[in-house]
Amino acid sequence: MKKIINQLSWKIAMLVLIAAALNACKKSEDQPNEPARLFKPSEVKVTAGETKAKLTWTVPIMATGKALKYNIDFSTDSTFATVKYTTTSDTAGVTVTEDNIPVRTKYYARVKAAATADQPESKYVRSSVFQLTGTQLFSAVRDNDVKETNVTLRYTPTPGLTAIVLTPATGTAITATLNATDAAAGVKLIPGLTAGVLYSAELFSDTKSKGLVTFTTLLPTNYTVRLNPGDDLAAAITNAADGATIGLNPGIYTLATTSFITRKTITLKSTSGNPGDTKINYKEIDLEGTGAGVTLSGIEFDGTAGASLYFLNFIGSQAANGSAATFTNVVVDNCIVHGATTAFLRGDRGTAARDFKITNITVNNSIVYDMGLNGSSAYYTLHVNKMQFNTIAVSKSTFYNAGPGLVSASATYTGDVVPTVAITSSTFNGFGGNAKYALLDASANPIKFTIQNSILANTPKSGNVNAAAIRATGVGSTLTISNSNYFNLSSALTGGTALTFGTATLTSNQTLNLGWTPTTTDFSIPVSSPLRVAGNTGGTIGDPRWTY
Repeated sequence: MKKIINQLSWKIAMLVLIAAALNACKKSEDQPNEPARLFKPSEVKVTAGETKAKLTWTVPIMATGKALKYNIDFSTDSTFATVKYTTTSDTAGVTVTEDNIPVRTKYYARVKAAATADQPESKYVRSSVFQLTGTQLFSAVRDNDVKETNVTLRYTPTPGLTAIVLTPATGTAITATLNATDAAAGVKLIPGLTAGVLYSAELFSDTKSKGLVTFTTLLPTNYTVRLNPGDDLAAAITNAADGATIGLNPGIYTLATTSFITRKTITLKSTSGNPGDTKINYKEIDLEGTGAGVTLSGIEFDGTAGASLYFLNFIGSQAANGSAATFTNVVVDNCIVHGATTAFLRGDRGTAARDFKITNITVNNSIVYDMGLNGSSAYYTLHVNKMQFNTIAVSKSTFYNAGPGLVSASATYTGDVVPTVAITSSTFNGFGGNAKYALLDASANPIKFTIQNSILANTPKSGNVNAAAIRATGVGSTLTISNSNYFNLSSALTGGTALTFGTATLTSNQTLNLGWTPTTTDFSIPVSSPLRVAGNTGGTIGDPRWTY
């Protein structure tokens, strides 16, 4: 028994000795006895801005009382196979600028303590990736500034700007030289581009980048026919085949009677892309029957002389307006439309709910005004009761004095899809009346309704509106207003109450009064306005045309 106890005691003693030895080794490994580790900096932090970045690091643990110098390398890859720039510092920090490394390029930095008379150099410690974001003097590229073979670029007028380099996704870059006049003007038309190509444009002052934007030139347009002022536009519309594109050279055209686009989809487009030089005096444009649709681009439409009731009117047929029809899409792009006394668009003539169907109605980069009898019409600007639609999208557009309410889809029906109304980056002023819902009346129909990056001001234009700006009680509806600004939204011209938004989710909105009245027509946003950076991505809100 004694022998067994002695053996166990010996084994336990050996285990204790082994454990102690292992622990001693571990402590030895944990101690930074290697000189290069003792003087190794740590925790490199980078604060990067437009044109410079500040690097700081923690002083080595054994550096107290010692004058150390640090070597700092910069590379575009984390392995530092190629060092692009090297500098030194005798403090625990260094600043690198666009004079040292290019902007908009991802970089890594590494730092080590240099050798001294009695201390070898330390090991490197590396930063996380960073980049100089670069100065941005370019303004956002406007839709109607981009053509098939040229672009107009806008930038902050700045002395010393020397060039714009346009680089296509594939192919050879183009350099447009800027003289002192160009630099002061803040705008440059650049020809000689290729249609349908993605370009990046970089603005330079000598070798320093001062801005970067991207854009895609328009696809080439194959006109079926080109017309000149004096040609018979009405006949061209009647005779056009399905899919035809009618090009209008600059000038004034007249549609003295209602124009029917019957069971076909056509495009009317100015050849200049400029609604300021191509105009149609219209009576009414009717989309008739299954397959009818239209794209309108780069044209001013004036209904004043023709005493227009509607700009766009959907009918089943001329003989039976309410007969069922499935229409193709409607697009109004880069247009100016005004002078209809009833509505911008009427789509409620179907005899029964869902007799009329359409996929998408789009209004983009357009100005719409003087619609709906100064707010007293019985019809909303976009009046689509009973019409089944997938999407109504309004973007980068301005509406003023444009009806008693914006969208009406109130006749109850069960559709194939929950329709969407999406309003983005648009400006609305001086609208509403006739006891309507100023923004939306969907009644019990489920609907997805969003307003984002937009400005809403001054209701009603006349009379009064419902105290609720939105009526949408359908199960499954989602209502959102975000990153927008609204002011002077009241239920009556005098003695009214502030409009409410029902169950809509309100996020990051403002109520900044811009001084507009119901008759304002210039909606420019002051340069210093916080609305220029209030968008969901940090850009402007409202129709962007008013920031130029």
